[in-house]
Amino acid sequence: MTKIVVSGASGDLGRRITSLLLDHVNPAHVTLVTRTPEKIAADLPSDVRVLQGDYRDRDTLVAAYQGGDVLMLISSLDVAKRVPEHRNAIEAAKIAGIRHIVYTSCGGIHPKNPVPSVSDHIITERDLQASGLGYTILRNQTFAEVFPTIAAPAVIESGKWYQAAGEGRFSPVSKRDIALCAVKCLLNPEWHDGAIYEITGPDLIGYREIAAIASESFGAPIVYVPVSVEERFQQFDAMGVPRTFTADMPTHEFAQKWCSEEMVMQDVGFAKQFYAILSDHVEMITGKKPDSLKKVFENCKGRPYDDCR
Repeated sequence: MTKIVVSGASGDLGRRITSLLLDHVNPAHVTLVTRTPEKIAADLPSDVRVLQGDYRDRDTLVAAYQGGDVLMLISSLDVAKRVPEHRNAIEAAKIAGIRHIVYTSCGGIHPKNPVPSVSDHIITERDLQASGLGYTILRNQTFAEVFPTIAAPAVIESGKWYQAAGEGRFSPVSKRDIALCAVKCLLNPEWHDGAIYEITGPDLIGYREIAAIASESFGAPIVYVPVSVEERFQQFDAMGVPRTFTADMPTHEFAQKWCSEEMVMQDVGFAKQFYAILSDHVEMITGKKPDSLKKVFENCKGRPYDDCR
């Protein structure tokens, strides 16, 4: 039986993947790796291994990955240090005997995309392809859950949804669909070996359509107001959101762990159509159509971001 390791397991996506995985796999064949095992160990079957591992410390990863066949490599959050952290994970996987890695990359992969994290993912994708290991890359579009749980509630009072995204279009995808795709790839790595998937929702939309969906869902008038890049930075500055990422930055009510540079440059990426990608890969991998943004609003309205199912 294939033994699966989930690295970065204590985050929301890691928890979703683990929950789905345990519906199909003997818990004794699953290892969860996280910097904070105490956050998840109590909620799991006793025969699931939960081990400490830190992307910044390759030796801890080598020890944690031992005995695994397939690794779910959930990308690090640290934009400033993500590339060496991912390299540690790939090298540790090779040393530990892992034969295949499923990696959570991002949508909008293009060398001219201005979003800081995109260049990180481009490098890690190349590192994976050069590693000699089997690999599957999931280029996940923007998480759909962000809109009903964080973005829309923040604009209801004013009725104005400010973004620097112009008329750019993209295809928000639910974390549930991302997790389903990841599990399917983990369970059948040979079939998905060498594949690069564009994990998108079913619709290519812009912020005007998103504001209309939010307005209908919350029963409040909401209109999209395009602003300049500098105006958007100033709005985030006024909210106390840091411009650049640091590992110890506090969680912000609106921005969570995202810095304004990442969010504003993603708007620019939207405006330049780097994210105007629509695929049927979710259905190809899972056999089901991805959830629409409207459905995600119905499922998530009134719930916290990390508790939206």
